[in-house]
Amino acid sequence: MGAEVRADPVELARVAQSCLDGSQELAAALRAVRADAVLSTSDFGDVANADRQSTAYHGVEGSAGTAVERLVTVLEVDNDSLLRVAFAYRQADEAAERRMRQKHRNIPI
Repeated sequence: MGAEVRADPVELARVAQSCLDGSQELAAALRAVRADAVLSTSDFGDVANADRQSTAYHGVEGSAGTAVERLVTVLEVDNDSLLRVAFAYRQADEAAERRMRQKHRNIPI
């Protein structure tokens, strides 16, 4: 039989909240950047390759946005997963406590 694994459900919930906070901050930052930092083709000036530079910029902008959106999703999934694990540990702890109380009624737990 393997070694016992212990986790503090309260600490897991705190880490889950940190993941959720991070996902919300990233999403807000992405929205702000998309609202304020979008360049048009004319912003590249009258140089001969302004169209190519604009196309490249928008390609990078789109890829970066997609990457940040994926990070937001990962953090949201991590939040959910950590909360599920915290709940499972809490349930296991409560079940173990009930078994101990039934088995050893004289022990103040």
